[in-house]
Amino acid sequence: MQYLFWFIIAGFFALIAGTFYWSSLRRGGNPIEHEKDLEEWICPTCGFQVQMGTECIYCGEKKPAD
Repeated sequence: MQYLFWFIIAGFFALIAGTFYWSSLRRGGNPIEHEKDLEEWICPTCGFQVQMGTECIYCGEKKPAD
């Protein structure tokens, strides 16, 4: 019974360590493109201040190319 307890504890810690390792991996991609999605911009059609993304949620206008 004690072996089962230690096996469960070791499995739990392995799961936690695996989760931290998986979350620390960097995803590939261009960081500049990712930063463009995070910039705030004013929609030229309706004037809404879009805080994140490349499309206005109210009118569907795409972010103008800079």
